[in-house]
Amino acid sequence: MCVTLDKPARCFILIGVILAAGRGRRLGRDIDLEKIGPKCLLTIDGYTLLERMVSDLVSFNVDAITIVVGYKADMVREACATLGRKYGTDLNLVHNNDYLSTNTAYSLHIGLDDVHDDVVIFNGDVLYDYTILNNLLELNQTAISVDNKKMLTEESFKLRIIDDRIEEMGKTVPIEKATGEFIGISKISSADLREAKRLLKILVSDNLNNYYDFIYQSLSKSRNLAYSFTNGLKWTEIDDLHDLKYARTIAGICEGTRGRFG
Repeated sequence: MCVTLDKPARCFILIGVILAAGRGRRLGRDIDLEKIGPKCLLTIDGYTLLERMVSDLVSFNVDAITIVVGYKADMVREACATLGRKYGTDLNLVHNNDYLSTNTAYSLHIGLDDVHDDVVIFNGDVLYDYTILNNLLELNQTAISVDNKKMLTEESFKLRIIDDRIEEMGKTVPIEKATGEFIGISKISSADLREAKRLLKILVSDNLNNYYDFIYQSLSKSRNLAYSFTNGLKWTEIDDLHDLKYARTIAGICEGTRGRFG
């Protein structure tokens, strides 16, 4: 194993889904993603974001890993072949051929098509402290990871949580009213999966450019949602060059509880 934390035995099936279809237009203005590939193939302190996620999922003995690809899919396929051999696991690729005209709701919609069990979902451009994932998976229900400590900006995908329900979410939520920011790591239990798929279908039918994040607002209304707060643990999404530079400064901290890869 590549981590030092002991994992409790589990009697349920766990699937990992990594969303990696996007083109990364903002970051592509500053670095050559044509050569690097999608953001999941960004190398931070010697390891790609994709390898970090795969390594972490393997450490939790997940039963299957699906990666939704689009932009530069051949580069991801090649990386997956290498990672599959390194970590002794099969990586299933699902193709979003419409990645230029769709968003994460559509990618997750097709990524969950053959999934019927508990599933942990990653945005493919997230660097995070391993403990964030560990804390999320310790919750025995549908849950999302929320940063409740960082200084929010207008670009933050904010949440306003009242009485355990998400009253508002999105970039337009006023900073002063926000509880925190959804960091792009979440879990859907098998009990809620059918409803989650139904909500995704509605989002996609309404607008192909919708974010999947909004299904959690609906799930929270029936109180079928828990929140795993980061409480200061480090993470970042990588949307632009500033995010990439910050990711490089926290990579060592994020690896603190992870141990060696491979």
